Amino acid sequence: MDELARWSPPQPMTVPRFPAEDVEIGGVHIPKGQPVTVSIASANRDPRVFDEPDRLDITREPGPHLGFGHGPHFCVGSSLARVETAVALGALLRRFPALAAAGEASFLPDPGTRRLASLPVILRPAG
Repeated sequence: MDELARWSPPQPMTVPRFPAEDVEIGGVHIPKGQPVTVSIASANRDPRVFDEPDRLDITREPGPHLGFGHGPHFCVGSSLARVETAVALGALLRRFPALAAAGEASFLPDPGTRRLASLPVILRPAG
């Protein structure tokens, strides 16, 4: 579950924040009141933190991803999300053990969130 939240966070961008005064971050001047967002998806693909960060690896040890936020903005429902996902995926794979991807997923154009539009799958032949 943590690898899925790292690789494809449900909310890839943070809610805009507005600095109360002019600031400089990473050598970039940001004027007072200018909206600033953070790319959670990008932070979760940092090669300094994750080996082969663009690869989904469900055997990867959970790392410090931001899929559920961080600090005072950490998702209070993260434990429930983990359990729900484990139960749903477990039931799906027990019912369809030969399920496999049949193409690329597509996503709805929805700024700030990542909503699945389609996910082609097939049932592989047994054997």
